[in-house]
Amino acid sequence: MAPRAGWKKVAATVTLTATSFTYSASAAQAFFPPWWPTDPPVTVSPPVTPPVVVVPPAPPPPFDPPVTPPPPILPPVVPPPSVVPPVCPPPHGVPEPSTLVGGLAGMAAAAGWAARRRKKAA
Repeated sequence: MAPRAGWKKVAATVTLTATSFTYSASAAQAFFPPWWPTDPPVTVSPPVTPPVVVVPPAPPPPFDPPVTPPPPILPPVVPPPSVVPPVCPPPHGVPEPSTLVGGLAGMAAAAGWAARRRKKAA
């Protein structure tokens, strides 16, 4: 058996695996900046002068403040709440669909490679 035959098997396996992942993967478009066919139009607006705001003086207080300060108001004493740990549901063991498709495609490629190897050996 020639040394090139081993590389042909590896190349076929890599091609099948890469093809399956290419078809099952979604397009990556979040990291690319938007493309403008021409320069975006430039608009220049004149500066807007804000209106002059006149603040009237504060009116005098309607009454005189009391001479003696009021007694301090203390908040009621509340006992600390009892902490009950939340009951968490068990984690779900369901993988996403592209993981299943990629895994099945990889297993199919490995099974095809093994079957072809067995067939040539016999």
